Amino acid sequence: MPLPRKKALSIGQNKRTWVADFETTTTAEDCRAWGWGLCSVENPEYVEFGGDMHSFIERISAESSITYFHNLGFDGSFILDHLFREGFEFTDEKSVGFKQFKTLISKMGKFYSITVRWENGMLTEFRDSLKKLPMSVRNVAKAFKLAQVKGEIDYHSSRPVGWVMTDEEREYVKNDVQIVARALQVQIAEGMTRLTVGADSLAQYKGIMGKDFDRHFPVLASSIDAEIRRAYRGGWAYPNKRYQGKIVGKGQVFDVNSLYPWVMKSKVLPYGEPLYRSNGVPTVSDDYPLYIACITFVAKIKPDHLPCIQIKNSSVFVATEYTEEVNEPVTMYVTNVDLDLWKEHYDIDILSYNGSWHFHGLRGFFDGYIDHWMRIKEESDGGKRLIAKLHLNSLYGKFATNPDVTAKIPIFDEEKDIVRLIEGPEEKRNPVYTAMGVFITSYARDLTIRTAQDHFDRFVYADTDSLHLLIGIGEGKSFRVHPTELGAWKREYGFKAGLFIRAKAYTELGDENYHRDVGCKCDTPSADHFSTHIAGMPESIASKITFDSYRDGATFEGKLAPQRVPGGIVLRDVGFTMNL
Repeated sequence: MPLPRKKALSIGQNKRTWVADFETTTTAEDCRAWGWGLCSVENPEYVEFGGDMHSFIERISAESSITYFHNLGFDGSFILDHLFREGFEFTDEKSVGFKQFKTLISKMGKFYSITVRWENGMLTEFRDSLKKLPMSVRNVAKAFKLAQVKGEIDYHSSRPVGWVMTDEEREYVKNDVQIVARALQVQIAEGMTRLTVGADSLAQYKGIMGKDFDRHFPVLASSIDAEIRRAYRGGWAYPNKRYQGKIVGKGQVFDVNSLYPWVMKSKVLPYGEPLYRSNGVPTVSDDYPLYIACITFVAKIKPDHLPCIQIKNSSVFVATEYTEEVNEPVTMYVTNVDLDLWKEHYDIDILSYNGSWHFHGLRGFFDGYIDHWMRIKEESDGGKRLIAKLHLNSLYGKFATNPDVTAKIPIFDEEKDIVRLIEGPEEKRNPVYTAMGVFITSYARDLTIRTAQDHFDRFVYADTDSLHLLIGIGEGKSFRVHPTELGAWKREYGFKAGLFIRAKAYTELGDENYHRDVGCKCDTPSADHFSTHIAGMPESIASKITFDSYRDGATFEGKLAPQRVPGGIVLRDVGFTMNL
């Protein structure tokens, strides 16, 4: 079935669509915008420029529009500061009155939108293009294969009040807004008009399913959803302990082609109202092939097996690590897919079954959706290929969207002369169908962990959909390797040596073909290339890390953190400290 598609490039009726960008000072004592750019999404060749916040507000309020910033959390803070100082009032009502504004900011402080009704009656909805294009502007240009590239300017130069942008600065701002505008133009032409990629994907899938969506995926009571949600876990990130903290030799990295779409297309997935059983050992049947059980258990890892039980919200276990032994009884919710795996990897003693939810199951729910976007991904290049990848990887997560949508709201702190965010009143919405997200992620972990186990002797590291395997230390079982086949393992690159410290912290020295394999266009492609991935470490630091850099407590300059100050936000270098 073809996907519905909108032809209009404008998102809102009678509203223009823009991309904007502020250039701001970098000192807390003088925090303000000194330049801005505004690019039409309908016609990206058209760009306007200005010099301060007042001129920007004067321009943007002249007409109703939807205006994107690529990181609204930063630029929007300058807008909020201006609105409060100009006497605008925050409202949590659906309708925004004159000189009022409302916001959509998550409990975690993520900005989605700021909607303002100006004194002249015009309405501007500021949105975050980072939620539509989850990557840097530089990478947007690469992904959409645009001729333009993100430039560089000296952000710390003195630019006093009244500064007029130089030609170089105007060109820099122009590139930034045009790159995002051209990318959004492609997305909007594909009907992607909602706040996030995930919302776009869910809307398109609902368009395919029609009334069958509500029939197959009913809204469950919040108490039932809360229990099912306790079995929802993320990807498996694990360094093999036998190699952890040691420099290892040659190896290869394999990634699964479209792991979650493969699960969605190939596995039996839940639907309908679940059946609750209050006691007894849960079993699968033709009518109910899937279940989520609450179990109380103790366990000990079997010899030469990889751990896959992660216990959160416990004072005994480290939440980010996978445990090898559960000495004291623990109660957890688990899918039958996970439980089967646990029984293979652990000597597990289930002390009690505390109830289970049983689900109807079926293959094929997502065949039309996955086939459509896989075909576009394989046949397209640039922007359309990226859009296909975003749709393929964004849908599953929307099924498990948290029904707790309590927002943060902005207030003006008169004492500190800054805008602060505080938690608003509790707000809930209906869940989508959490069990779908639970089982998709459960199957995905199952594939990665089982493949790693099949290569136990040479397995060094895994993260969700990737395996890092040594060469020459037992080949393990054969596994499906193909550059594009859905669910097959694609060889990404080889490494001459590697150092794996913990989950989300490792460095590899690429082999002689590394630059070719990863498509790295370096100035000196024959040089050694260290590739470092450490959670929380910015690329500017990671690009300089080698094996010798790993020292507990070592600190590096270059990690920027936002600090709210009068006027908006400045980025302060807080540095990065290694904790080994």
